[in-house]
Amino acid sequence: MLEQYESEVRSYCRNFHKVFHRASGSYLYDQNGSPYLDFLSCAGALNYGHNHHALKQAIFQYINEDGIQGALDLHTKAKKDFITAFQENILVPRGLTYKLQFTSPTGTSVVESAIKLARKVTQRCRVVAFTNGFHGMTGTSLSLTGNKDHRQPVMDAYVER
Repeated sequence: MLEQYESEVRSYCRNFHKVFHRASGSYLYDQNGSPYLDFLSCAGALNYGHNHHALKQAIFQYINEDGIQGALDLHTKAKKDFITAFQENILVPRGLTYKLQFTSPTGTSVVESAIKLARKVTQRCRVVAFTNGFHGMTGTSLSLTGNKDHRQPVMDAYVER
C-alpha cells in the first residue's frame, strides 16, 4: 500500500521491507513488536536515540506551555534560555567566545524540492522565476532570485524571466 501512494523519492524502505510502529533508544520496533537496532539513527540526528525520556519530558513541557514551534530567526525566550545555558555550561568554563548559529527549516528547501519534483514529473528542465521574487539562498534558489546583485548562474540556461 505504501508503494502505491508514496513518491519515488525514497531509498531505505526499498531494501528494508518492514513497517515500523514505534521506537525507543537505539531500537525500532515493527508492527509485530520485533526489535531492530537502528543504525540509521535519522541520518545521525538522533544521537540520544529515539524518544529519550528526558528529552520527551522537556518537549512535552514546552508544548504544554504553548512554546513557539517555528520562529525562524526571531528572538524567543526559549532561544535566550538556551544561549544563556550554553554560555554558562559550555563556553565560559572553557574560555571560548564562539557565536552560535541556529538552523531551521527553510523556504529554500521547499523551493529546491518543488523544482526537483516539477522537473521529474514534467520531464522538463525550464522553470519560471518572478520579478522581485525571493526564493532562498541555495545555488538553485539564488539563480531564480529577482535581485540581480545576489543572482547565481547555476540555472540561468533553464530560467524564464
